[in-house]
Amino acid sequence: MAVPCPLSDTGRCCYRPAMLTRRIRRRAAEAEQAVARLGAIQASVAALGDEDLLDLADIFRGLAPTPLWDMASAEMHRRDLRL
Repeated sequence: MAVPCPLSDTGRCCYRPAMLTRRIRRRAAEAEQAVARLGAIQASVAALGDEDLLDLADIFRGLAPTPLWDMASAEMHRRDLRL
C-alpha cells in the first residue's frame, strides 16, 4: 500500500515523475554515447592500414565470432584482403 506524500496536496508522490524523467534522460544520454563510441570504433577500424587490419583480424579470429572480428572481416572484404 502506497504511503501518501506529505509534500503533495493530492496525496500522490511528487518525486517519482521527476526521478523517472531524469532516469529516461540519463539512459538516452548513455545510449547516445554508446552509439558515438561504436561509430568511433568503426571509423578506427576503417582507417587502419592493410597490414594493421590483417593483424587485427588475426588477433580476433577465433572459434566464436566477436564484434571486432565482424568489423575487421567486413573491412577486409571491402578491400578484397584475405588472411
